[in-house]
Amino acid sequence: MDKVMRQVTNLEGEINYRLLKAKVAQQTLRRLDKNFKSFFSCHQDFQKNPSKYKGKPRPPKYKQEKHDNLIYDFQAFQVKGRFIVEKGPEMTLQNGKVFPMGEFVQYEQVVVLEKGLEIKVPKQLWDIDLKQVEIIPKHNSFHAVFVYEENPDDFEHVSQNDQVMSIDLGLNNLATCVTNGVVEPFIIDGRRLKSINAYYNKRKASMQSKLDQRGKKWSRKLQSLTNWRNAAVNDYMHRATSYVVKTCVEHGISKVVVGDVVKSLDQINLGKRTNQNFVNLSLGQFVDKLGYKLGSHGIELVVTDESYTSKASFVDGDKMPKRYNHSAKKKRTFSGQRVKRGLYKSSDGTLLNADANGAYNIQCKTDSDFSFSRLVEKVGDRVKEWLHPTKRIRFWLKNEDETDQKSNPKLRRGDKGLILPSPQC
Repeated sequence: MDKVMRQVTNLEGEINYRLLKAKVAQQTLRRLDKNFKSFFSCHQDFQKNPSKYKGKPRPPKYKQEKHDNLIYDFQAFQVKGRFIVEKGPEMTLQNGKVFPMGEFVQYEQVVVLEKGLEIKVPKQLWDIDLKQVEIIPKHNSFHAVFVYEENPDDFEHVSQNDQVMSIDLGLNNLATCVTNGVVEPFIIDGRRLKSINAYYNKRKASMQSKLDQRGKKWSRKLQSLTNWRNAAVNDYMHRATSYVVKTCVEHGISKVVVGDVVKSLDQINLGKRTNQNFVNLSLGQFVDKLGYKLGSHGIELVVTDESYTSKASFVDGDKMPKRYNHSAKKKRTFSGQRVKRGLYKSSDGTLLNADANGAYNIQCKTDSDFSFSRLVEKVGDRVKEWLHPTKRIRFWLKNEDETDQKSNPKLRRGDKGLILPSPQC
């Protein structure tokens, strides 16, 4: 294919393929080859299992955008270190004379992609063997992604055992995390993400209404707002998943089970506002980030169907079907029910957190031996603390200091949620 592309001309008679470095052009062909192999594989699987897909797989098409990603492997770029001499600040005396304060030397490393095209390497990646640099075009900028290999020995590995954590994803409670008697359950707060999305949707609607009057659909200001929102959500997701991984490593949990929210919400209408919240939160990001972080420590991640987990009673040990059947004529009934928002009641009157009930049922779907009686055997009289999580984790902005946290109205109301301002966890 490389030989053929070297002879293909555009409308002006030029060969676009030769404008790129040979290694970069070949990476583009490899991506195309991978996309077509994926299409043929999905097409064959679609003939056997059409129910797995929303529609018939389609082959890759020509790109309509002006720009596309460029991938530079380690043979297509160079990493160089250099010293830069910069002038110091100037001092102005009372008589108006200006004196220079001197000069200082600064060291930096850059990646040389092309002649005249250099990108600064972040300080934390200095002296690390970079394997690949990918240039991603954005609305008004280009982003550089550095790829490098990490040493597996740098991570603390967890040996395989019977300790399991299950996670129920949601909105106000982003992640309700429970275990089979290893560590007390905790909740990662999601109301901050809802607040960010509410502000974004409000500002976006206001800007788009003004743009419609001018006959435009997008602007730099709207793109800047979108970039801020995406960065805030991405930062929160990273902190939340890092806290979960840290908890698993500290307590030797070797398996994490997460409910598949994406499939559970497919073709389900929860109302305009709730649907908007779920779409904007992108809970799939949480699962993706959690997956590769757990994998670094040798912890297994299982994504399972969470149908009926919020309706079934964990205390009563209700049996749940593996998947939700849209065409079922008879409606399933369970022992318990939700008495109000966030509170579930079993048949014997036992009250427990509704999200914790869902998280325990998710674990029951993957482990048939786990049950409420098994949990009581491990935790004993403290079982009520395991049914009602009181530990709530919040992640504050980096520039908010301790005084801002003390003035938090939630703390004045007696909310004992744990606020973590630092991004390390």
